[in-house]
Amino acid sequence: MSISLGRVLVFLLCFVSLQAFSQLTGLKGRITDARKEPLAGVLIQVKNTRLSAISNEHGDFSLQVPAQGEVILRFSLVGFKTAELTVTSSAPLAVSLEEQVKELDETVVYGKTETAAARELSVKAEVLDMKRVHALPVNISELMNRSAGIRIRQTGGLGSATDVNLNGFSGKSIRYFKDGIPMDYLGEGFSLSSVPVNMLERVEIYKGVLPVSLGADALGGAVNLISRKLTGNYAGASYEIGSFNTHRANLNTYFTKNKLFYGFDGFFNRSDNNYKVNVKITDPETRNQKDAKVSLFHNGYTGYFGQAFAGLKDVAWADELRFELSAFAFDREQQHPALMTEPYGGIVSRQSSVIPALRYKKQAGAWEIDQFLVYNTLHISRTDTLKGTYDWLGVFTPNPTRNGESSRPSLSDIRNHYFTSRTNLKYRLSPAHFLELNQVITQARRKGEDPLGPKFLDTQIDVLSLPSEYLKSVSSAGINSLFLNGRLDNLLMVKFFSYKASGVETFQSREVSTTDAKTSKGTTWGVAEGLKYHFTPHHLLRFSAEYSNRLPDHNELFGDAVWIVQNFEIRPERSLNFNLGWRTSVPGKYTFELNSFYRRTKDLILLIPIQSPFARYENQQHVKGLGLEADGSVELGAGFGLSANATWQSMRLFGITLQQESWKNDARLRNTPFLFGNLGLNYQSVPVFRQKVILKAFAYYSYLHEYYLETIPKRMEGSGLFGKAQVNTLLVIPDQHLVNAGVLADIPSRRIALGLDVKNILDKDIYDNYRVQRAGRSIHLKINYSIK
Repeated sequence: MSISLGRVLVFLLCFVSLQAFSQLTGLKGRITDARKEPLAGVLIQVKNTRLSAISNEHGDFSLQVPAQGEVILRFSLVGFKTAELTVTSSAPLAVSLEEQVKELDETVVYGKTETAAARELSVKAEVLDMKRVHALPVNISELMNRSAGIRIRQTGGLGSATDVNLNGFSGKSIRYFKDGIPMDYLGEGFSLSSVPVNMLERVEIYKGVLPVSLGADALGGAVNLISRKLTGNYAGASYEIGSFNTHRANLNTYFTKNKLFYGFDGFFNRSDNNYKVNVKITDPETRNQKDAKVSLFHNGYTGYFGQAFAGLKDVAWADELRFELSAFAFDREQQHPALMTEPYGGIVSRQSSVIPALRYKKQAGAWEIDQFLVYNTLHISRTDTLKGTYDWLGVFTPNPTRNGESSRPSLSDIRNHYFTSRTNLKYRLSPAHFLELNQVITQARRKGEDPLGPKFLDTQIDVLSLPSEYLKSVSSAGINSLFLNGRLDNLLMVKFFSYKASGVETFQSREVSTTDAKTSKGTTWGVAEGLKYHFTPHHLLRFSAEYSNRLPDHNELFGDAVWIVQNFEIRPERSLNFNLGWRTSVPGKYTFELNSFYRRTKDLILLIPIQSPFARYENQQHVKGLGLEADGSVELGAGFGLSANATWQSMRLFGITLQQESWKNDARLRNTPFLFGNLGLNYQSVPVFRQKVILKAFAYYSYLHEYYLETIPKRMEGSGLFGKAQVNTLLVIPDQHLVNAGVLADIPSRRIALGLDVKNILDKDIYDNYRVQRAGRSIHLKINYSIK
């Protein structure tokens, strides 16, 4: 009932709002600053009326004005001079605002670009500007790892699964979005490890409270990938070649004519990922285990992604109507299970999907609507039918009695049917207050077959052939207000969550009956408050508090039909979160931030090994977390810049009452980094040589202190900040020192750029999620060419 009423309300509001202006005529335009950068958030008012509009992220606006006679438009944005313009026709407008320093009760406020403004929201956000690195052979994961409070863990090389650890939270506690839309329907086809930086404008990483527009049941934060925004005719391509037979290609096009736009974005990734790792092999003579360093031989990845789009903009009934048709496919070889305990040589997983999507945006007076719809089928398959085994040297031993290499032979084909609807509605109550409503409905239905998988004991029917159903709704409402002449920014938000799931619980180690069919459902509420106060133009204080819930994800409930076992008994996570931070910044000179957080979480959902090689998601009774992070950068002059950050966080179990488990009280959360930092040096030259080449160079050092694969008693942890644990070394993910460096030659007059990056220069042993080893030294070269 709540879902249907919500959708009816949204469309009634849209209908009423549009009809209210039926006696008016439309006027459109674009607002930029002196550098022709688009300005978002500009208030446009029709003088002597109550008609108004707000410019969007492209600087575009759509405004209803009286159909006859001249009107006077007033343009205002904090940090820019207010402008007035007399309009006598409906021709599109091009407006440029002049930046100023405006004193407000001893406060100085500067105008900011959209990326800079995102860094100063009332909710804490790290913002990575991808435009600065489009020409470099880097990936999103390594850029995020250079930020305070963030660690990206991967289960291998290019194309491997990623997990974000954000202020101590990880897994499904962190939600992922593409342009504000939950990314579940994209599977792993559009992920942090595969998307090229050329396709993105920026990456927003929210810590704690999320904006209303994201509308998710996250506890620890969210990652929002913002697509590259192009406004004129453009075509650009890049190609990267690197160690381990790595090849990455990217193509971006955008064309516009009158009110029509169309284009294509796509990328290709390929790598053998055959780097060397440390393993234990069996000595053929003594049959004893010994240490060895071998090259991975079944760890390759090939992936494709393409998106064609077309639409209309700036028409009477829509600011933008965009239709997308995307398709992706990838093949991933599996070298080992979750832990590097045994080698595989024939197991392959695949994903593919064709994805039609529709997006509609319209601003009418004080109202603004953004509607997104998508429906697709995500195909997931896994093949493990080899009759025999491989060793770490790549030697195959036939065994006709085996059905597969692993303990879970498979020839599965799973179809996940996704439907996602996201409706965002904004209403400008006044220049200083606006109301925002957001609703996200996600429906997932899984069905498939696996002739080698589990079957019901009483009927011998393939368990995967019975569908699993999942429905989730997240409704959010918030009001954002400015007080004290814009120095105080306040966000108050409430959320309502509901879900329902049904399926069959299976586990390969036991027989399954039709009585194992399970259902799970629940509803809950959340509330959040975010405050930001500007003491001066260079100093701000930020505070947020949230009581939130996270519903079990469908993958946590259903498992993955391979290694992760279903668990319909898990409960929603509940958490009380506080964030406090201070930021000071002088453009062109320095930036410094100091942030802290406190978490108190009940029923935290974690992936727990239960019987090798299987794992399942389970609730941890209580987890409390405290953290500090410092982040700064300074311009040294002569083109040099220095950046550094450090993070300390303590996520610990508490409140365990079972006698046999009481030793875990105050122990650190397993597989969770708690001390790390980064140091970076950048250089950019003035144009040199006859072709006016701009040279850039960079070097980054990253330190990660040891952390623990399993839960260990607090008394066995190392003493002091850099102490060493007194446990078996196999339970310790060791200290890591990573150094990357590179150079870039940018030739704007030729529209070409060449980038070189050397990763892990010192060739150190680098480990990641569940002590999986990462690549040693590698060299990558990238060429970019664009036509604009």
